[in-house]
Amino acid sequence: MRTKLWSFDTVTVDLEDRDCTVLAVHRITLAEVTVRFRLSPAQLKGSPRSLRKSIQILAADKLLDLASFLDSEPPD
Repeated sequence: MRTKLWSFDTVTVDLEDRDCTVLAVHRITLAEVTVRFRLSPAQLKGSPRSLRKSIQILAADKLLDLASFLDSEPPD
């Protein structure tokens, strides 16, 4: 069984500016990461539930990009 490491606690969307803010909390360390990005007009289509799910997937992709970048950096 796969353990879910991140919990998306808060998803905020400014529908006028299409700005998103997602607060992700790591379940083991309780580290908090805030991911901010802007949606395209096409990404705003659909129901609120599907929009929230899409935003969480986009935020998870951003977290994976960040983790990949941090893993590629040489240690000090």
